[in-house]
Amino acid sequence: MASAQRKSFTSESEIVRVADAQHGVFTQAQAVAAGVSPAAITRRVQAGVWVRMLPGIYRIGGSAATVGAGAMAATLWGGAGSLLSHASAARRWGIDGVRERCVEIWVPADCAKRSRVVTVHRGERLDRADRTVSDRIPITTPTRTLIDVAGRLEDDALLAAMESTFRAGLATPERLAARLEALCSTGRPGAGRLRALLAARPAGVAALESRLESRVWRLFERSALPMPRRQVWVVANGNRYRLDFAWPELRVAIECKGFAFHGGREHFDRDESRSADLVSERWRIVPVTWEHCSRDPDLVVERVALLLTRAA
Repeated sequence: MASAQRKSFTSESEIVRVADAQHGVFTQAQAVAAGVSPAAITRRVQAGVWVRMLPGIYRIGGSAATVGAGAMAATLWGGAGSLLSHASAARRWGIDGVRERCVEIWVPADCAKRSRVVTVHRGERLDRADRTVSDRIPITTPTRTLIDVAGRLEDDALLAAMESTFRAGLATPERLAARLEALCSTGRPGAGRLRALLAARPAGVAALESRLESRVWRLFERSALPMPRRQVWVVANGNRYRLDFAWPELRVAIECKGFAFHGGREHFDRDESRSADLVSERWRIVPVTWEHCSRDPDLVVERVALLLTRAA
C-alpha cells in the first residue's frame, strides 16, 4: 500500500511539473508516461481532480484556467507542428481590431482532427519564417498572423491592425512587404488590400496609435484634401505638444478624442490648458471622435477643408 501511495504521489508530482510548464495543461500521453493508467485518468476526471479540456487534453482541477490554457490545450490537441493562428494568434499578439470567436489553430495537412470548439486550418505548408513561440505556445508570427486575418477585416480595421503591429514593434513595413511578396501569389484573401494599404503608407512615419486614428487617416485618404502629417510635435506658449495629425505650414490640426479622453478633473484641466496654448499660437484644432467618423464623416472633411481654406 505504501509503495502504491508513493508511486501515486510521484506520478502526481510529475504531472504538476509538466502542467506548470504548459499553462496548467497536459496530455493523456504525458499522464501515461508519468505512470497514470487510462483507467486512473478516467477516475480523476470523474472525481473532478482533473478537468478534460479537449480529447486527450486535461488540466488540474480546483483552480481557474490560466489565460494561456485554452491556446496551449488547442495546440497540444492539434499535435506535432500545430500552431495557434488567425484571430487567436492576433489576440495573443495584441493586434488591434481582430475578434476571436473560438480558438483557431493551424495544423499540418495530414492532420485529420476536427472539433466543434476549435477552428482548424490546414492545407498549405507554413515556412519556418512564419513560425515562432510566445510564452511556450507555438504560434504564427505577427507578420503571418496579420496576413492570415486580412481577408476578414474591412479596410479601416485592417489598417488599424497593421499599424498596431508596427507600433508594438511586432513587425516592420519591410518585413511585411517581404512576406506579402512571398505569399500573395497564392491568391490569399485580403492580401492585395493589405499590400495596397502598406504601399500607400508614407515611408518612415510613426505608427498610428489607435483605431480612431486609423479611421481618420483612411477618411482623408479617400478625400481630395492634401494628406496631413502624423504625430507632429509643436511648441506653444513654452510647452511641447504632440498633434495627432497636422498641416504645420497652415497651423491646422486634428485631435482624435477617445470615448473617455478627459479622464477626470486633472486631465480635463490639462486638456483645457493645452487647447489654450495652441490657440495662443494661432493653431486651429478640429476635434474628432469615433461618433463623428461613424455618423457624419463628410462633415469632418468639410470642417477641415474650411479651416485649410481660411488658413491658406
